[in-house]
Amino acid sequence: MKIIFFDFDGVLVNTTELNFKLHKNVNGNLTLEKFKEFSEGNFHKGIGKAIKEDNYVIPNNYSELYENGLSEINIHNILRDTILHLKDKYKLAIISSTGSLSISNFLKREGLDEYFDDILGSDINTDKTDKIKSILEKYNIVSKDAVFITDTLGDIIEAEKCGVRSIGVTWGLHGRETLEKGNPVTIIDDPRDLENAINNVLK
Repeated sequence: MKIIFFDFDGVLVNTTELNFKLHKNVNGNLTLEKFKEFSEGNFHKGIGKAIKEDNYVIPNNYSELYENGLSEINIHNILRDTILHLKDKYKLAIISSTGSLSISNFLKREGLDEYFDDILGSDINTDKTDKIKSILEKYNIVSKDAVFITDTLGDIIEAEKCGVRSIGVTWGLHGRETLEKGNPVTIIDDPRDLENAINNVLK
């Protein structure tokens, strides 16, 4: 049994603009570059440090605002088809810094909820390493039979802590130069190349 871990924001859905806008609305001096830095490590730890040291603010109704924005976004057809193809060969799970309910609602709306075996959002645990380990243990899968698809350096680092290799994608938050710092197995620029990249890692 082999498993694919997907990040949600920036990988399956293009929410970079949405997330940045929600954060900037209550942190007027926030730049996109600074926002990206939060995901060079664990996102929630990065935000937590900013709250403590820089008086950073999170909107009280962030989840509601996020879900409203998410309702106007659809998954790209290429990624949809990729998920359908991959489900025939692998278990699929989502490991995300977003709340599980928001992800579940999105997948149901897109008709994709039945394709993912597990969804572990920030409400389950804010540490992605712990979430990855829990699923590997749940299905008795060794780390070499897993791969994490992500758009952030922080995710690559967290996956590496439990021996899981990563594929970086450049259509999300971080560009190639930042992703390379984590030494992912490969970095791809086009969703059409994702399925082959995954098959090559898990062969």
